[in-house]
Amino acid sequence: MTDSTDDYTFAEDYSLAPLIDDCSLLGSLLDDCLKSEVGTELFHKVERIRSLAQCAAQLASKHDPGASRMLSQRMADELMNMSLDEAMPLTRALGHYLNLTSIAELHHRVRRARNEPKNPKSCDETFERLITEGVDPDDLYHEVTHQTVEIVLTAHPTQVNRRTLQYKHSKIAALLQQHDR
Repeated sequence: MTDSTDDYTFAEDYSLAPLIDDCSLLGSLLDDCLKSEVGTELFHKVERIRSLAQCAAQLASKHDPGASRMLSQRMADELMNMSLDEAMPLTRALGHYLNLTSIAELHHRVRRARNEPKNPKSCDETFERLITEGVDPDDLYHEVTHQTVEIVLTAHPTQVNRRTLQYKHSKIAALLQQHDR
């Protein structure tokens, strides 16, 4: 029997360098805007909160929960000690970083899909290959006919964003696409 994963692409097969470059570019542009709009003092607070959050996440992913909790607590303490006048622009800035990252991720998925060959395989071809590889046809029939499908309804991101934000996000995505050329 041959390995049935030969036809699949795994996450490790994709380079994240273009996504990282896009995030860096958009983040750098937002950094410049923040410095001019809210001043360097608040910008440095935003940077400190972002750094603490990133370090805590990295430590958690590297199985150091104690250090991750310590940094998370430090971040929480700093946030709790901010005045509302400081917290509002900080919250907005962090929201903008997340929105720009989402735009970059969507653009990256589109970029990858554009470069990937389409998979024209039908279910019949897949079933035939599985049977050829030694899967019992009765077992295959049983598994396919006894699947459970659950529908999950969630708000689509476009239902949450206002039209002006949608326009701005589309414009940013178009500029990223031009940047690829």
